[in-house]
Amino acid sequence: MARELKTILLNELNKSFSGLGGCVLIDYKGINSELTRDLRANLAKVGTEMTVVQNRIARRVFGGQGAPKEFQDLFKGPTAVLYSDDGALSASRTIVAWRKKNKDLAPIKGGLFMGKTLSSAEVEHLATLPDAATLRQNVLGLFLSPMGHLASVTQALLSHFAGCARAHHDSLEKDKGGGGGG
Repeated sequence: MARELKTILLNELNKSFSGLGGCVLIDYKGINSELTRDLRANLAKVGTEMTVVQNRIARRVFGGQGAPKEFQDLFKGPTAVLYSDDGALSASRTIVAWRKKNKDLAPIKGGLFMGKTLSSAEVEHLATLPDAATLRQNVLGLFLSPMGHLASVTQALLSHFAGCARAHHDSLEKDKGGGGGG
């Protein structure tokens, strides 16, 4: 029975962790049930999950998925894995913010991002980077800014041209009206 249960557990963990762009590992020692509930609620708001799994099993799962040895070595002591569809970005942001509110409980052990092992300092730095949607907006803004400027310059030129044409027309009317009476 224990072997069947372990096989089921390994299959479920492989499903959960397969295709991850990254994750963050924390030491959950010293976090009581109330704080755990608060942390999980904060993580859930951004679509991030927290899984506590035996270190030996976690090393086996991540090793089977090609995680670097340095990352697998982070599984020592009480370890929780924070992960989401966007990899380690939202997990890192959420845990860094939560730790500020909770007197630095749940020290960050490290992480995995795009196949590279991250130190705890690198995970904290990752939390400061903008998400993909913000980066797309910034790039789009850079592309659209010259277009907006071009549109306003074109509008000004057309407006100026219309004013010149109107002045020329008025000048012709004035000459026509003044030349016929003399």
